[in-house]
Formats: sequence, structure tokens, C-alpha cells
Amino acid sequence: MSRPATVIEGFRPFVGQHCETVATGSLLGAAGVRLSEPMLFGIGEGLGFIFLNLSSLPLPFVGGRVKPFALTEALCRNLGVDCAVTETSSKPKAWATLAKSLEEGRPVGLQLDCFHLEYFTRPIHFAGHFVAVYGCDEREVYVVDTQAQGSTQRTSRKSLEAARFEKGPMSARARSWTIAPPKRPPDPGKAILKAVRKNARDYLSPQFKGASYLGIGKLADSLPKWFEIAKDPERDFELAALLMEKAGTGGSLFRNFYRDFLHEAREHVGASAQLKRAHAAFKTSAEEWGAVASLISSAGRKADAAPLRDAAVRCRRIADIEVDAMKQLAAI
Repeated sequence: MSRPATVIEGFRPFVGQHCETVATGSLLGAAGVRLSEPMLFGIGEGLGFIFLNLSSLPLPFVGGRVKPFALTEALCRNLGVDCAVTETSSKPKAWATLAKSLEEGRPVGLQLDCFHLEYFTRPIHFAGHFVAVYGCDEREVYVVDTQAQGSTQRTSRKSLEAARFEKGPMSARARSWTIAPPKRPPDPGKAILKAVRKNARDYLSPQFKGASYLGIGKLADSLPKWFEIAKDPERDFELAALLMEKAGTGGSLFRNFYRDFLHEAREHVGASAQLKRAHAAFKTSAEEWGAVASLISSAGRKADAAPLRDAAVRCRRIADIEVDAMKQLAAI
């Protein structure tokens, strides 16, 4: 006789665009803390930029956020909620930890490689993906993913294990986490001010030359050379544009999220001159990033390098805009 499924009663999935905010938002919701996706991203100090040359990719890797799981750590820290994190190289221990939390009625966040998840129609290796788990049975695990992936999905236990233990760039050792209900409701205003100051200061002090505004400068230098390094320019450029605009980033490499976060923040901390100026700056930055993505796609379709040169000019403009915005936020 088969065992009945273990499903957390009353669980409500967080519906959103970005995998980490969706996963952690689902856990926070179960703990009684409900915020919009831009608020989760902003309080999580999520805005960043990274430019990396990876041998596994046809073009340089471009990302618009902080490293995987840093958002969740900052979000929980700024909200004052307890986040219990587990990592292990043992497959039996990884499953036992997950199953125990579900049996106790606690949804679990997981970092994994989405390539192995059976509901992905166009799987690619990306080990910085996140899901929330809210149930399982003898064969399958019930997960929450992004809207683009159908929100609530199921995948086999075998595929989930393969995804959790895949190795490669951005991978973790079967990382999982749970969030405890806070003893008192978080103060959004206090959390917002801590987050914007820290995110701004980190942005203005890049850890390496491929990060923040320095990384945007490296992208600007690289773009005119993309026809020399792409194996299939039309396909590769289209994928690069897609990742900027539609691959769970909230559009424009998360700048739309941060723009909306700064707008919503005014309800909690007031509409200071610095906040208004930064909001306007990120509105412009988001529009410019959208134009960059469009130009990259156009260059591939037309086999013409001119749009790449235009995109490079826009990138340098974006770097200046974002530096000015972060200086405003650092001074709040």
C-alpha cells in the first residue's frame, strides 16, 4: 500500500517572475510575511551587475543581480526573520532534511540546476535556479517555480536529486532553507532604509572589475566584438536579448523591479528628494536596458555590427545613470 502524499495544508504559492524571489516569497508567505516581488527584490539588496567570460557560454555572461542566495540572506536579515540553511554532500541527508520539514508543515527553498527539472521545455544548465517545495509523494515532488514555468509544478524525486547535486558555475551543495514565522511583524520602513543604503554602497564599491558599473563598462567594451566571438550570431544574440528581458529578470536585468521597489518604498519612508531622483534614474535605466536588448537582437537578425556599437554607447550612459542613482540612495 502506497503512502499518502505529504502536502502542506493551506499553502499559497508566491506567483512571480524571478526564481529566488518566488521561492523565498513562498516561504515568507507561509511564515505570515507577504510583500510584492519588487519589495522582496529591493529589501533583499538584489540589484547588481556582473560581466563574466565563461568558456561554457557562446557569449559573455551578463547578470543584473547579486550572487545566488545573497538576496535571500539580505532579505531575511533586513526583515529580522530567521532563515535556517542546510548544505550537504549526502543525498540521503538532503532528502531526509527536506522530508522532515514538509512533515512538520514547513515549505522548503532549494537551490538547484534547472536542467534536470522535467517540466522545463527548453532546459539549460543553470545551477543558480531556485524553487520552493510544498509537498511530495512516493514518486514526485511538488514545487513552486516562476510564472513562465507554470508556477506550481511536479518533478520526479530522481530528477530533483540530480538537479540538487549537479556541479558547475553557481552551484551549491544541495542548499535548502526554511523560514520561521517572526515573533513580531517586520517594519518595512526600517528594512527598506537598511537595504537601499547597503545595496547602494555595495554597488558603488565593486568587488572586482566585472561587477556593478565597472562590469557595465566591460560589457560596453565587449559588445562591438561579439560578431568575432559568436559561433551563431543570430541565435546567440537573440538568447542574450531574451535573458536581459524575459528570463525571470523582471525585464531590463531587474531594473524594472528596482524601479517599482523605489516607487513602493515611498509609501513607507516618504518621498524624499533622493528617493524621487533615484526612482526616475532607474526608470530611465530600465528603458535603456530594454533598448540595449533590442539592439543586440537586431544586430543578430541583420548581421550588422552597428547596433552593437549603439548598444555600447547606451551601456556607458546606463553606468553613469546608475552611479548617480546609487549615490542618492547611499545618502538617504
